[in-house]
Amino acid sequence: PQVRDTNRTSLVEEYFEAHCSSKVLTSDRTLQRLHTPKLDRDTLFRLLEEKPSCYSSEIEVLHSSYHEHFSKWMLQLRLGYSVLLYGLGSKKALLEEFRVSMLCQETHLVVNGFFPSITLKSILTALSAEVLEYQGTFRNPADQLQYITTTLREQPDLHVYLLIHNIDGPMLRGEKTQNALGQLASLPNLHLVASIDHINAPLVWDQSLLSQFNWLWWECVCFQRYIEETSYENSLLVQQTGALALSSLTHVLRSLTANARGIFKLLVEFQLENRDNPSYTGLSFQEFYQRCREAFLVNSDLTLRTQLTEFRDHKLIRTRKGADGVEYLLVAVETSTLTDFLEKEEVE
Repeated sequence: PQVRDTNRTSLVEEYFEAHCSSKVLTSDRTLQRLHTPKLDRDTLFRLLEEKPSCYSSEIEVLHSSYHEHFSKWMLQLRLGYSVLLYGLGSKKALLEEFRVSMLCQETHLVVNGFFPSITLKSILTALSAEVLEYQGTFRNPADQLQYITTTLREQPDLHVYLLIHNIDGPMLRGEKTQNALGQLASLPNLHLVASIDHINAPLVWDQSLLSQFNWLWWECVCFQRYIEETSYENSLLVQQTGALALSSLTHVLRSLTANARGIFKLLVEFQLENRDNPSYTGLSFQEFYQRCREAFLVNSDLTLRTQLTEFRDHKLIRTRKGADGVEYLLVAVETSTLTDFLEKEEVE
């Protein structure tokens, strides 16, 4: 027994000596050591599409097996629960099939939470303008949310289905956004169906929010590729050419009005005119307002400020105050991407 105790003591001492060393060894085997050149984005996606899945038939059978749950989800939604899908693989196609199969005759709204410019304001605007057909304006999102909740309570026979792909998306994780969505989900005639993909997504909700959402969790392991969800993210295998930023910028501007696109285009053109000027700090608000007036894009500075707020919400511009106290505007996109954007706009 004594010899056994001595051996155990020496093993314990060796363990702590090995793990208490101040010398930390790290591997230098990084992607930079590979001699394989980086691909452009289109080539990478083309090569991935040409590579068939080894288990495509099995994945298709698994994907189709979830269709039998559609009627259960509808029943649970009408009983006051919210349905949340989780599990490995993209659930976008599955939720789209659910929408086509079960919601085509219902009033519904689809939100792509993975979209890099999605905001709470855009979701509330879609609900108030497209679903409730309200044509007025609101001072802030809180008033807009209050209008939506009041209107839906006054119209209990109007059932609205809100389908959110990736409710845990980067732009929807904020506390204010989740509180607003929880407030909507607690309404008896607004029914929420959503998906999550981040492993720590449940940490977004505290006990109070969970009670508002009233989730029923459904495991839907689809093994489908995250094609659309990752289309706005950079990859270590892709050469950074600005194509990703250009794609995101184009998608954002397509959702804006013709006047808004004209205003943004004016700002881009002025910034490109001064790209070789090292002392350029941006376009002053007053000068920009004058240019927009001359182009018949705005009729008051209040209209322009409202539009600039939307640009800021979409992360398209940033503002700064100079030493003289004047507000200057800058487009928060690289010059090469802005050049490609203007060329694309002229072609279209």
